[in-house]
Amino acid sequence: MKIPLISFSFLALILLLFAPSANADDVLGPDLSTFAVLGGTPVVSFAAGNDTINGNVGVSPAASITIASPLTFTLTGGTQHAGDATAAMAQAGLTNALTVLGGLASVGTAQSNLNGVSLNPGVYNIGAADLTGTLTLTNTLGVTNPSWVFIGSSLTSSGVVQFASGLNAANAGVYWDIGSSAALSGVMLGNVLASTSITTTGVTDTCGRLLASTGDVTFAGNNTISDTCPASTSGLNGGTGGTGGTGGTGGGTGGNGGGGGTAVPEPPTFTLLLAGLLPLGLLTLRKLQASC
Repeated sequence: MKIPLISFSFLALILLLFAPSANADDVLGPDLSTFAVLGGTPVVSFAAGNDTINGNVGVSPAASITIASPLTFTLTGGTQHAGDATAAMAQAGLTNALTVLGGLASVGTAQSNLNGVSLNPGVYNIGAADLTGTLTLTNTLGVTNPSWVFIGSSLTSSGVVQFASGLNAANAGVYWDIGSSAALSGVMLGNVLASTSITTTGVTDTCGRLLASTGDVTFAGNNTISDTCPASTSGLNGGTGGTGGTGGTGGGTGGNGGGGGTAVPEPPTFTLLLAGLLPLGLLTLRKLQASC
């Protein structure tokens, strides 16, 4: 008797979905994870503000990056990639990442209100989200590599997204999978992946990325974006010290999360499901082998 191929496929799927991962490359891929800003049409910076970007800035399939004169970009830790092969590979990685994250919607929890709430690691379906208050990401469940995935049709954020005091930013990952466009100001946290475009009017995301698939990333006001997330005891504002919180003192308002050292979504329910399904799958395989 032959062992059905589906048995092996079942185990492979379970292991792929629930195995712990080490860094953002597992979600974004090595070609995309080096970019702090990526657009499909020209990345624009208005003369009204100054933008500090840490990481690569790129665009594809468009072949130019529009920057106001005088120069309003301060680019560190990366280079510009306008319509080149590096940007094209990053866009391919973005397409893949949007597919992977979007596939998690079926296991997500409905969370239409993001204002004034604290959320543990998990996958959240947020619909057309409008964040005007403070969203705190906490880890009272003690997940080893905590990740938060927010899946929505659109995102407007003028509030504050922050880690709770005590979270180590280098071990956490935050992903916003937006089906259309995102409009950002205030303090954002993590990687924003938009199927269409991203508009900023004075946003700080000191540990994340702005990644637009088919549209542009438009900057107005003063914006700070960094794809590097330093570890900190507070997990807030790149570890500048203090006790952390909702406002601009101590640990700061914090914009860390989705950069290097993040993990694939690992909600506690996934771990429990793995614990239950994997032994069952192995037992099935043994029975099938014994009947050969």
